[in-house]
Amino acid sequence: MSDFFLRFDLPKSELTINHTHKLTFIGSCFSEEISKYALQSGFQVLSNPHGTIYNPISIAKNLLDSIEGNTTISFLQRDNFFYSWDASTKISAKSKIELEHLIFDRNNYLKEQLSSPGFLFITFGTAFTYKLKGENRYVANCHKQPNQLFEKEMINVDVILKIWRELIEKLHRFNPNLKIIFTVSPVRHVRDGIIENSRSKARLIQVVEKLTELNGVQYFPSYEIILDELRDYRFFKEDRIHPTEEAIKYIWKRLSSFYFEEETKKYVDEFLKVNKRLTHRAEKSIMLDESTLKSMASLKNQFPWVHWNVEK
Repeated sequence: MSDFFLRFDLPKSELTINHTHKLTFIGSCFSEEISKYALQSGFQVLSNPHGTIYNPISIAKNLLDSIEGNTTISFLQRDNFFYSWDASTKISAKSKIELEHLIFDRNNYLKEQLSSPGFLFITFGTAFTYKLKGENRYVANCHKQPNQLFEKEMINVDVILKIWRELIEKLHRFNPNLKIIFTVSPVRHVRDGIIENSRSKARLIQVVEKLTELNGVQYFPSYEIILDELRDYRFFKEDRIHPTEEAIKYIWKRLSSFYFEEETKKYVDEFLKVNKRLTHRAEKSIMLDESTLKSMASLKNQFPWVHWNVEK
């Protein structure tokens, strides 16, 4: 053998991405990691406006609420802060009205992003959900509330499929030019149990397989790339659960080669080089060289939405 890992080929996608497309990332923490590379590569990016969400039911609800303008929000209060059952703990406010405005703003921002030609990347993390007892409501986050308030449930494949088939139809009616890319997070939910996590991921993969039969829907195999192609714990952090920065970077390269047009790849390389120099400058407290400044000006001229993080 000439190398020590199993690489599988990905044929070039018939769906291609360029910098005119807006990229939206929704779902688990893995989607947030990938979105950082998209942002550094010069794309117009929106990542998890409602915070990190893992289960497909809550992800679907947030997308539906956004495109349909739903104004009903379920609140809870903890430690003098207000939270939403449909958002992560990062989304909080000191009053109901303040939280309501915050959620509405994020819904509208997501709706605006999805109304433009672009790609929606959805990363499912787990098929396990928690339901509020007596309310028949699935929650995106338990917000450190007592366990006895919830019923834990692994969602049935048919239930997820019904919700998402209807949602995808509505998304495509809302924006016929929107392309949807599903991924399954390679991050294992070991608190559910190793065996239970495997069963959960299997359900998600089965769901996505069925959803990709719909027009304008694809699957990107980040799960398989991490678990099979990079089958080594050196590609995981010390917790042996989350992929390392090296692994995330590798996934981004594979995604780039799968979806990006050739000209787009060239611009991506330019953006990444400039951002690397900016990081080096910040760490070393040095001046930017003339070549970098010219590259920044040229890219800004072609892609006016780009904001360079340069502290004076």
